[in-house]
Amino acid sequence: MTVLTRRCATAATVEPDLAGMVAGVAADGDRALARYLRQEVGAHSPYYRRRLGDAGEAGWPRSLDDLSRLPLLSLDGIDDPACFVLRPDWTSIDRSGDPRLAARVAMSRLGGRQQRRSRRLVDHRYKPLHWTLEAGVPVGSSAADLERLGRLGARWLALAGVRPTDVLVGFAPPGPNLAFWQLVLGARGAGVSAVHLPPPPAAHEVATLRPTVLAGRPFDLARLLTAARTEGHPLPAVRTLLALGGPLEEGVRAKLSRLLDSPADAAVVAAWAPPGVRALWSECRPGAGAGEMPRPGLHAWPEAEVLEVIDPLSGAPAPPGADGEVVWTALGWSGTVFVRLRTGVFAMIDAGPCPACRRRGPRLSVVSETPAFLSALDRHPAVTGWQAELRTVGGREELLVFVSLAPPAPAGRVLRELDGQLSATQYVVVDGPTLDARMAAHGDRRVVDLRRR
Repeated sequence: MTVLTRRCATAATVEPDLAGMVAGVAADGDRALARYLRQEVGAHSPYYRRRLGDAGEAGWPRSLDDLSRLPLLSLDGIDDPACFVLRPDWTSIDRSGDPRLAARVAMSRLGGRQQRRSRRLVDHRYKPLHWTLEAGVPVGSSAADLERLGRLGARWLALAGVRPTDVLVGFAPPGPNLAFWQLVLGARGAGVSAVHLPPPPAAHEVATLRPTVLAGRPFDLARLLTAARTEGHPLPAVRTLLALGGPLEEGVRAKLSRLLDSPADAAVVAAWAPPGVRALWSECRPGAGAGEMPRPGLHAWPEAEVLEVIDPLSGAPAPPGADGEVVWTALGWSGTVFVRLRTGVFAMIDAGPCPACRRRGPRLSVVSETPAFLSALDRHPAVTGWQAELRTVGGREELLVFVSLAPPAPAGRVLRELDGQLSATQYVVVDGPTLDARMAAHGDRRVVDLRRR
């Protein structure tokens, strides 16, 4: 299954030098994808030039369905990340690049000011200035990419119901990661007042800022809201929690909702993307009267990516409406470009109108990786965070659960209550920083499978 919707953002929301391409997506997704792969990826990527450029025009995908002819890519199989960075030169631009850019480059041969302008134009569009680390692989973004990420970030915040009048306190882990930078650039682009603190922030410090929006990892949000209650620093104005970092289980969402002291219209809205994807996927804010309506899934960005769903064993496209592994292809990005990247995410994609916000475009319903029997940990009000390890010891499988508890909850009583619902081999009570370190060491995964296969 391959998804690229025909309706996209208007030209006003798209960077000017890509407006023609995005208009092409709206009119003809096949043609826009083929043009991007030919004029950008094949023309300027050392990796794909070797694999696609030698095949000539006949070897290039001409439709969304043709993508399946290209090999799948995994981040852990990348030996030289630099090969995936678009590296245009005057020859590649003139011979097979964007004709509009080629015309500008031709003017540069006159020398002087025109040449300097052309160089600045090429650098702005292609030269990696900013890097993130995705599962240990450096991913570069050009100045044009960062502008685009800011626009997509602003749309993400609007989708989540964040308004220009809001005050946002973010505590996503700072550093070379997508969630932090999309939050920073998105808030700036949306005109939202924002303060970005290192996690975990102190409750009294956050309370003095009087936020209406909090953004961070789910267990950091839970820890802050619990501390705000127990330490006497309420946050009554908070109406939106942006949960970043990974798929949000419904038990975690329910716990975060219970910790809010906000009005009835408060919402917990998730946003995340697997490593290598260039912009966070986002839930929309549920409308008034949504009640217990099932979550509509994560909105993707059809003008910025192509999504496929495949059978993970055969690599064949999954039947329409079936779940499978999501495969991601860049569309319109410069810097580092991946085509048919395996994400390791299992989901079903719905391209119809969203039942909550009525927007059209692909939405992902992600298959949860957390076993149902661990939901007791999310339900318990004293548990602020946890991580489970599955091991094999002496030929027998064991389950170790590391938990952090809200003070002053008595550990003995809490563990006895958990043991009545969850048959674990061992419980280990740790403090928040220790649990954070464990999560970081395992890519923020809450279930770590160390069993010998």
